Order: sequence, then structure tokens, then C-alpha cells
Amino acid sequence: METLYYCGIDLHTKQCHLCIIDQEGNRVDEVRMKNDLAGILKFLAPYGQGLRIAVESTINWYWLVDGLKENGYDVTLAHSAGLSLITGAKVKTDRRDAFKLARLLRMGEMTEAYVYPVEQRPVRDLARRRDDLVAERAGLYVRLRALFMQYNVNTMGLNALKAMTVDEVNALALPAEAKLYASLFLERLPLISEQIVKIEANLSAKDTAAVCLLMTIPGIGPVFARSIALEVGDIDRFATEKHFCSYARLFPGTSESAGKARRGRRAKEGNPYLKCAFMNAAKIASAYVPEIKALKEKHAKRRGGKALRGNAVIAHRLGVAAYHMLKTGCVFDQEQFIRGKSSKATAMPSA
Repeated sequence: METLYYCGIDLHTKQCHLCIIDQEGNRVDEVRMKNDLAGILKFLAPYGQGLRIAVESTINWYWLVDGLKENGYDVTLAHSAGLSLITGAKVKTDRRDAFKLARLLRMGEMTEAYVYPVEQRPVRDLARRRDDLVAERAGLYVRLRALFMQYNVNTMGLNALKAMTVDEVNALALPAEAKLYASLFLERLPLISEQIVKIEANLSAKDTAAVCLLMTIPGIGPVFARSIALEVGDIDRFATEKHFCSYARLFPGTSESAGKARRGRRAKEGNPYLKCAFMNAAKIASAYVPEIKALKEKHAKRRGGKALRGNAVIAHRLGVAAYHMLKTGCVFDQEQFIRGKSSKATAMPSA
């Protein structure tokens, strides 16, 4: 019987530490080397294709995980949230971290992260960069308004602020330095907007059937539909709607002990892009669809009149609907969504 080995790789920006253990958990070999795929493959070669490898989900895992998989290795991407044995250790070194990764893999206690398909990964990442640019543009408007507030010249609305020109800034009662600062903001805004349009044009050419399906949901247009479809990837990786909604941050966690339960624990675990898409879709749907608005108000009233909680309920229900739509290929059924408690009743067969 062939001896099975386990390898943990503690990956950093320029170098990595590899540790190999046997079935009994004993160190067999280890090395620190530069981030070079050829060198790593040469080190791993003596242990055969039966070698199982764990790599922590760091910012630069793409090249390593993809390269190892292409060469036939069984690679597990370790989710950083499940590595408290490493992150919470009193003594933490690269050597220990690599060993603990291998040990967790051997014991079957590894919390696995999803390896997004290589072909679609650049498209998803480009959609995320578009969101970053939108946030950057919004931040510039906030800072521009804050600058005007400092000198009590913030008399314009948001639309007027967006349409402002350098000449109009120069006409304000501001110090020369503040005018220069504001004009630099105005110079950057058109460039960011132009870049956003270019990204959207690139993404729209790669839209899938899932994007068109999601656009049948009230409040979800091309941008949100694209974001949801790309972030979800393969819907079959979620066993139930609860798994999906938990990943999308659509309901809080629970901490229960001695018969007492508290909500809200670890609320930021999950996908922030899905959370943003569904929460904003819920706001738009509530504003333009009277029946959904009434549903939101009903749930808000049950929760002490808090509109944010009512919006969270709508977002959660939209997430459940999206899950079953992607599973079945059915379009959104608003009537069922409003009156039905059954999560599967929010979709109907497409024409």
C-alpha cells in the first residue's frame, strides 16, 4: 500500500514554507523557498501524485493552487476563518503554520474555501473592481462636500454637486488651496466614470443566462444581476437555501449557550458583494413595487417600526428566491413572493 503524505504550504508574498508529514503526523520533510512553481513542484515530486496539499487562502493563492492542480495534485484551499489553531497560537512561525496546515488536512478538520473556476475568475474580479471604482467615486463626492462644509458653502444638492465645474468652484468663497484641492477632485471624477463604463461594457458582453434570469427579480438590474451571478458561480455548491443566505450575509449568526441565544454573532462572515446587491435590490423593490413596500412595512412594524430590519427581511426573501431560481431556471413570481411562505414558491417556469 502506497504511503499517503500531507503537505501544508504557508504562503507569503515572496516566499513560502512547505512541510510534509506522513500518516502518523510525523514531519518527513520541510523547506523554505522563493515563490517559484517549478521549484515547488521539484520539491513535491518524490512524494507522488497521492500527496494531498493544503494552501491557506491568502491574497496571492491563484498562481499556486492553479499550478498545483494543473500538475495533478489534490489541493485544498484552507479558509482563513477556520484556522484559529494557527492564528490564535501563542507561538506563531512560518514553520509551525505549515505543519499545522498539514496536520489539519490529515485529521480532516480543514475548513475548505471555494476555488472559483479559473475561466470565470478574471470576469468576477473585474466586476469587483467596478464596485471599487463606484465606491471610490462616491468617496470623492463625500470628501468634496465635507470640504465645502468646512467653509460653509455647502448649499447645493447632490445633483448640483455632481454637475459642478472647476469654474464654479473657483467662484466660491474658498481659499486658493481649497479650490485647488476641489478642482483635483473634479478632474478625477470623469476619469473614474469613464473607467466604470468601460468595465460595464466588457462585462455585459459576457452575460450568461443566469444574469437574464435574475433580472426578473424586482430591484435587480443588469449590474446587481451580474454581480450576483458572478459571485455565486456554481449554485450547486450550496446544499440548501440556508447555506446560500448565510454565505450572502442575509441573516445574522446565533450564539446559544445554557439555553440563552443571542443573534448577530460573526455577522461579517460571508460574501459582502452579495449582501450589498440584495440589500440594495430590496430598497429599490420597496420603492417601486407597492406590494413589496407594504410587505416591508409590515415586517418593520413587527420589529418595532425599524425600516432597516424590514429591508433586511425583504433582502433575505429575495435571496431565497434567487437561490431557487438559479437552481430550477424559473423566473420570479411576484404573486407567490408576496403571499407565499414557501421559499420554493417564489419562482415560476419560464416561458
